[in-house]
Amino acid sequence: MTSSLPTFPAPKADPATPAGLLYTQLRDTEPVTRVVLPSGHPAWLVTRYDDVRAVLSDPRFSRYLLYPGAPCLIEPGDFSTGERSILNLDPPDHTRLRRLAAKAFTARRIEGMRARVEEITEELLDAISARTPPVDLIEELAFPLPTAVICELLGVPYEDRADFRAWSTTIVAPFQSGPEAVAAAMRECARFMSELIERKRRDPGADLLTALIEARDEDDRLTEPELVDLMAQLLLAGHETTVSLIASAVVLLARHPDQLAAVRADSTLVRSAVEEVLRYESPAEAALLRVATADVSVGGVTIRKGEGVLAHTGSANFDEARFANPAAFDITRRDNPHLGFGHGAHFCFGAPLARLEAQVALSALLRRFPDLRLAVSPDEVQWRPPLSVRGPTAVPVTW
Repeated sequence: MTSSLPTFPAPKADPATPAGLLYTQLRDTEPVTRVVLPSGHPAWLVTRYDDVRAVLSDPRFSRYLLYPGAPCLIEPGDFSTGERSILNLDPPDHTRLRRLAAKAFTARRIEGMRARVEEITEELLDAISARTPPVDLIEELAFPLPTAVICELLGVPYEDRADFRAWSTTIVAPFQSGPEAVAAAMRECARFMSELIERKRRDPGADLLTALIEARDEDDRLTEPELVDLMAQLLLAGHETTVSLIASAVVLLARHPDQLAAVRADSTLVRSAVEEVLRYESPAEAALLRVATADVSVGGVTIRKGEGVLAHTGSANFDEARFANPAAFDITRRDNPHLGFGHGAHFCFGAPLARLEAQVALSALLRRFPDLRLAVSPDEVQWRPPLSVRGPTAVPVTW
């Protein structure tokens, strides 16, 4: 019976509470435990750091959730349930897609974006400085910066940003949006990408979409459905998570004035500050659902073939056995191997871009606005609902 199981996600009395703090007792007493998902399916919740890493790196835990009998997180599924989604594949198919994508999405290409990221940031901050405070930092910086960058990187027209913002808002919050709205948004996004791909074939550019269209591995290349889905994933994930990362950084620093003073006094702390935000309030606070393809022992518990597993990265990032004083938000933390970008085969390959944008945005913001502060009490900041990209819904600031 699932009715007697605790629910996932655990309820929050305060929406601002990081997910990792909700599972402290479980990490101590029952680190691998049964829960019931919003879909009504039971699953195993894994909360300790070492166990989470083990699940995410073990090929016996599959990301392919479409075969009959597999549990799902939210009925009829989350935003990654496309059959050819790179998020929903195992090796060798996943390896093949990731290898092809990596040929275009290189560290060199991302680092080459630095000057442009800095330029866009300064333009946005110029516009903010001309405004009368308060302003919403999400609307004025955290959203337009990664959106402009991912549009230029992928070759997506920036003027279409309102459309894909609406799609992504629906798709990344399926529990609130409902299955029909999610399906409609996914169809519209796929249609948009199919049309854009055809235009790029006729008129290639120096952008990632053109590179992906041309990407080959010997005689292999992306199929049309794979290309459409990958572009949609890159577009949506390429701005949504970074919006939340930048917004969360500002709110967390405002809630911890000693940490804000430290980074203002020493700008070299920006890099470690971004890493601490990723640990403390990762936009992806819980890993995607896996399915056991064999009987596997995790933390002394046997997980049977066909059972669902949630390797909770948000909880792992607060594991007292791995992090010193994990409940403290500490931007000077040096030993910080957080799982904010996941782990294993599905580690986020957009991590370098997200880090770059957050570091540039935070550095420039604190330099340009030395008196920047929240225009409301930190307790008044609203957070996105559970099972969506984690982050504030608005960040009103003044200076």
